[in-house]
Amino acid sequence: MTDQHIEDWNGEVGERWLKYLVPFESMISPINAALMKTAAFKPGEQVVEIGSGGGKSLVEIAKAVAPSGAVLGVDIAEILIEHSKKRAADAGVNNVDFKCADAQKAMIDAPRDRAFSSFGVMFFEDPDKAFANIRRWVKPGGDFTFSCWGPPDQNPWIGMVGATVGKYVEMPERAADGPGPFRMADPEATKALLKRAGWKDVECTLWKGEQLLGGEGATPESAADFVLSALALGEPLEEAGPGVKEKARTEIVKALKPFYKDGSVRLDAAAWIVTAKA
Repeated sequence: MTDQHIEDWNGEVGERWLKYLVPFESMISPINAALMKTAAFKPGEQVVEIGSGGGKSLVEIAKAVAPSGAVLGVDIAEILIEHSKKRAADAGVNNVDFKCADAQKAMIDAPRDRAFSSFGVMFFEDPDKAFANIRRWVKPGGDFTFSCWGPPDQNPWIGMVGATVGKYVEMPERAADGPGPFRMADPEATKALLKRAGWKDVECTLWKGEQLLGGEGATPESAADFVLSALALGEPLEEAGPGVKEKARTEIVKALKPFYKDGSVRLDAAAWIVTAKA
């Protein structure tokens, strides 16, 4: 992470993430369920979570490895770590610890049995360095289980909205191999990256299912507000002049209405569940 990324996550970005934490977590909950099933944590395991965020997975892992196991949450945002500490305390979980640091270069006190991440590995400035460093965090014979987004064309929940916003403002180009949500969408490139970093037996399994845009219970209107606010897509629209954001919002709501079923906005989504051995 760059110094600017760290500053952002400890300020406006982190605050926005916490504000929309419930819909964020609701959106990825089906994927997280599959990820946790793949990880299959057992009592006694020592785990490190990369990008522990709001702490939902961390608390689940802590319960799964109790009473003799423990989990260390690593995140660059102190604001999110403080939230996770409270969440763990409220859940009666005490086998957790935290480290506010960049996983790309941080050191931890002792190697763990396992590493884990839920959508927390796509934004490293230097992914080769980051995955090699995480490899040093895991004991020989241990493993790494993480999720990352699949191909953009299989994730219309973001493509549809991005295309609509792009009609009104110029969207910044993202390098395919640069930091971003779809950086690890190519499974062969992901396998090569992990192997260069010292991991072996890398497997990428594609999860496909429904994404509840804006979380469970969101309407087309609230889902549109979610993507424009939580994903910061509304900022360039506001800068484009009076009324532009509202025009785009109206179009997004219209596009989402056919997907409003059974009380939620349901769109297809795809994510990779990746496993590797140390």
